[in-house]
Amino acid sequence: MATLTATILAGGEFSSPTDTPSGRLDTTGAFPFVGALEVSNSVSTYKGSAVAISSNWILTAGHNADLNDDGLPDTVWSGDFHLPGYGVFGIAETITHPDFSGFANPFINDDIALMRLASPLPTWSIFPSLGSAMTGDNITLVGFGRSGYGSYGYTSNATLTDRRFGQNVIDTLDLDDEGSGLAEVFRYDFDDPSTTGLPGGSLGNGTETIIAPGDSGGAALIQTVGGWKLVGINTFTEGYGGRFGDTGGGVLIAPYEDWIFTETGIPEPGVGCLLSVAFVLALWQRRRHCE
Repeated sequence: MATLTATILAGGEFSSPTDTPSGRLDTTGAFPFVGALEVSNSVSTYKGSAVAISSNWILTAGHNADLNDDGLPDTVWSGDFHLPGYGVFGIAETITHPDFSGFANPFINDDIALMRLASPLPTWSIFPSLGSAMTGDNITLVGFGRSGYGSYGYTSNATLTDRRFGQNVIDTLDLDDEGSGLAEVFRYDFDDPSTTGLPGGSLGNGTETIIAPGDSGGAALIQTVGGWKLVGINTFTEGYGGRFGDTGGGVLIAPYEDWIFTETGIPEPGVGCLLSVAFVLALWQRRRHCE
């Protein structure tokens, strides 16, 4: 029976082009805003992933703050955000989305949380913009979870140091479980390399991937001319342990943007630009009146 769980996997071990878990490592620091989470409560510890969206706030999966799976942040809980090249940052506050009811309890929707860092990230930190996605979009998945081969599944453990990445294509979207009609969940399948070049087939043995334990809370990204756009948070897989044919996915960012901006106070996209335009117009008016 298929299991529901929540790594970036390599393709076939003996397929072409050659692909390995080590080949998926971000050795150039292309994703400096994606870090590893180390969390614990009174009975267990866990490694996950998270995405920095400002100097003080990170986004992650709701279940990373809810290890006892009751839909609420654990009362006895501690966590650190490990960002390679930057350091380790304690977590001072955790806010799960108000509609989150526990991992797949009963739905996989709303599995998203904000965490406020105890000390800010360096001023030179880079953050992705927030945005939307749709079916057919090519997304880049980034996390610190387990890895292995699509041929037979996991061969390594989640770490606090090994950031991996790969790509997939969004196949379907699930609607809001509260009935708003908006899409909240994205899904994709992990295609066998033999389907490369076929409609709906693999992106290639060195490209196609799926997440696994430890990648929960990591980023689903779309590359734009202006940089990376965060369109989703990785949260789940359905299948048989990271093998070809399994399905992965997570929650979309777009339906939760208002909640994110309200809780964090991060300026919404375009606000800074509008303020700048208003300042320029006011200055122009003042100069005009002084002439």
